[in-house]
Formats: sequence, structure tokens, C-alpha cells
Amino acid sequence: MANGASYPFGHADLQQPAYAATLAVTITDRLTILDPGILTGAMTINLTFGTGMVIGSMLFVELTATATEVTTFGTGFTAPTVTGVAGKTKCQAFIYDGTTFKPLAVAYQID
Repeated sequence: MANGASYPFGHADLQQPAYAATLAVTITDRLTILDPGILTGAMTINLTFGTGMVIGSMLFVELTATATEVTTFGTGFTAPTVTGVAGKTKCQAFIYDGTTFKPLAVAYQID
């Protein structure tokens, strides 16, 4: 967090790591937006939780595919995989239940 204050008193944590087959992400804020860029292959996202994680924390993931890349939600999630559609973006929201992030609904294609 660049501003030192956690959401809702500061900005949400926007993370834009470069695509990787295995993406390690640390969640420290009550609202995190994860945008790994354009997927060029299958990807697994594994989470690590920072100290002070609170129940009800939210994670928003944006996935833009070049083909039918599969995103697997690994460590820190209890969620099904998402299969991409060529040239399209899917979004998925999650909520933290004290143990893992669980999806609020299915991944939605937004374009």
C-alpha cells in the first residue's frame, strides 16, 4: 500500500503483476484488485495472507485471455477454474471467510 492506510480509509490495493504460469500474490488490504495483464497460457494464482486479514475482505480478479487459457485458483482459494475466451475479459469477485477466498458469483465475461 503506497499511502500506508488500508481500504476503506485509503485506496484499494491494485496489483498488476506480469503474467506468469504460477502467480504468487500477497493480500494485505480489505480490498484488492488483481489484474495480471493478458494471459498467454494457463495460470495458477496462489495467495499468501498478510497479518491482520479480516473476514469480509474482498478480492476482484480481472482475466483477459488470448485463447482458452485456464486460470486455476490455488492456495488461499476455494473456487472453480475459469476458462478464457479468445480476446475477451472475465471478472471474478471473492470474499474472505477467515480461511480462504470464496467466489461471490460465477466469473462474468464483460466484453
